[in-house]
Amino acid sequence: MQFKGPRGWEGLVGERKTMQTGWKWRVRGLAAVAMVSVSPGCGGVTEGPPPGEDGALKAVEQAALPTVCQPRTYLDQRTLVAVGDASVRNDQPDANMSTQSTLYVDAAPTRYQSYLRFQQEGEGGELVQARLRLYAKQGTSTGVSFHPVTGGAYPPALTWNTRPTEGAAVATVASVANDAWLTAEVKGAVTDRHTFDLGVLPQGDDGAEFSSIEASNVSRRPRLDTVYRYDWCTYRGSGTPSQAWAKTLGGAARESARALVNLPDGSGFVLGGSYSDGPAQAGGAALPGPSGFLVARFTTAAQHQWSRAYGVGQQVSLGAMTVTPLGNVLVVGTYQGSPDFGTGPLPSIQSGRGMFVLKLSPTGNPVWSHGFRAEKRPKWDEGYVHPSFVVPTGVATDANGSVIVAGHFGGYADLGGGELYAGPLSEAPDDQTQSLFLVKYDYNGGHQWSQDFVTQDEFTEANALAADAAGNILMGGRGNNPVLATPGMRVGTAFVARFTPSGAPVWGYGLKGSVGRIRGLAFLPDGGVAFAGGFNGTFTFQGQTYSSRDPMHDVRPDDGVFGTLTASGGEGWVRVLTTEPSGDVAEQVAVDAAGNIVVNGIVSADTLDLGGGVLGTPGLPGGSSLRFVASFSPTGTHRWSRLLGPQVSNAFMAVSPDGSTRLGFTFEGSTPVGASTFVSSGQTDMGLIQFTP
Repeated sequence: MQFKGPRGWEGLVGERKTMQTGWKWRVRGLAAVAMVSVSPGCGGVTEGPPPGEDGALKAVEQAALPTVCQPRTYLDQRTLVAVGDASVRNDQPDANMSTQSTLYVDAAPTRYQSYLRFQQEGEGGELVQARLRLYAKQGTSTGVSFHPVTGGAYPPALTWNTRPTEGAAVATVASVANDAWLTAEVKGAVTDRHTFDLGVLPQGDDGAEFSSIEASNVSRRPRLDTVYRYDWCTYRGSGTPSQAWAKTLGGAARESARALVNLPDGSGFVLGGSYSDGPAQAGGAALPGPSGFLVARFTTAAQHQWSRAYGVGQQVSLGAMTVTPLGNVLVVGTYQGSPDFGTGPLPSIQSGRGMFVLKLSPTGNPVWSHGFRAEKRPKWDEGYVHPSFVVPTGVATDANGSVIVAGHFGGYADLGGGELYAGPLSEAPDDQTQSLFLVKYDYNGGHQWSQDFVTQDEFTEANALAADAAGNILMGGRGNNPVLATPGMRVGTAFVARFTPSGAPVWGYGLKGSVGRIRGLAFLPDGGVAFAGGFNGTFTFQGQTYSSRDPMHDVRPDDGVFGTLTASGGEGWVRVLTTEPSGDVAEQVAVDAAGNIVVNGIVSADTLDLGGGVLGTPGLPGGSSLRFVASFSPTGTHRWSRLLGPQVSNAFMAVSPDGSTRLGFTFEGSTPVGASTFVSSGQTDMGLIQFTP
């Protein structure tokens, strides 16, 4: 263990300042390349990357949707490359030309016709544009026409004798220039949401030649630019939805949000992120590449105050972050090598993964850093030491600025107070188990106490950690240690455990009968607990049984769950999300001063009802999941809910005492969130938004 750097601010002045029944929702459930959104009263149209050659795309009028749902129109833009194409010729009716790099179209002396197939993605929505783009290696003065086709062989096996039947032309081009792109609107030929087949026929005997999918220049292969329109509800609630501001952060690098924490004095918030593939942007000067993690501080109005990069070019990963009452930033994560965060290099780790704990001043200057490692000394390989891992997954603080860290490890790890042991199963040659740890340091990094929790599950994790001002601790995750979840829990139980400031266990609670994870925890004003997570199988809560859509026990959660426990670990209320095709989870939970609860998470659905009415629309693009954020009263009554844009890949939440909800998230391309549309400038960027109560 290392103790480096000058004493932190706390060392100078100190950190201390002188029953209800559950109910269930059932939910139903493509990845957008670019989007345009239309939102009445929200600034008109914001446009992402333009489709086709000229990028022309007219605004679409808003569909008639109930005003209580905050309707928006999304235009999902995709550029598709042909999956099959071929030419046929009448003088060789059995010839297969599907491997040639050229598509031929000519009427005489030999008649050539060409056919293309595109595989469309997703379902639902209204097609408003379908532009075919062909690169003409040789143009024509007599033109070509475009036709829907049915039947016949698939293009790779196509011949004159097996060609499909052409319908009436949907578009005709009078002439085509040499070495230029031909663009034609062929929406009328699209008859299927999944597969689109098209014929290109000659209008005269001046033949044309186009690049096929076999062309060596991939940028000249046939393309289809489609735009589908979706009208959907983004918000449900009793009040009028509003937001204070929205902000995009990012440059040419791949930036990703990793944490968002409010400053305890109410003056702003701090964002944590990671980046790779070049210099990063977090609102100020460019941060040096090629990789690292970043911390940035903002005012309540999202005005940038400072941003800094750490571990630049090193093998480091930000795991979790929090802020002390005086504004110092605490960061934990993993590392290899011997990175220097500004207080001296950490102990060298060449194999396995070590844990770092880093304290930054309110202006981002490094105060101190510690590094820890783990190793295995198995009896089956006596005399040898093997590198292992120690992974922090949560960090919390109290009124004194203490540093409380939870995570998992294998083998032996000394976190400052003597060796912890993950148990003999953690050293087994196969199916190794990882066990949990909980450790506390004072404001200056001095070890106070640490303990291990041996489990029998290789997927054990501490996914949630919280502490109140008095130092009481909540830890949640997946595991079956009897201290964490009452004895008799199965392997992989989703648990919540409470500890005193000195680390003594108070109680443990598990969703008995199921497997899963608690991923979010927060203290309620009365000392109770709000929790969020996911589960498989069946559990009973307040006398009512809840089952996941797929009753099989598995590592991956099928359904989401969130609710409350009392200060003594008794059951309050619970809500379960049951989706189709399954794969949802409640990831974070936060509480405002009135005890209202805010939850965010993921659902594998395109429509969702969180108690206030249906959000989304059938067929909405969203890849494998969509993200939601919702608020509930202290007794579990729905207050408001909203879906975030389809291109949001993760989201972190911070809730103010008045109920204002801030989100920091990662996105790519163009995606609408709230009343704003975020457009990335590089690969993935970070977005910030605040919704008012």
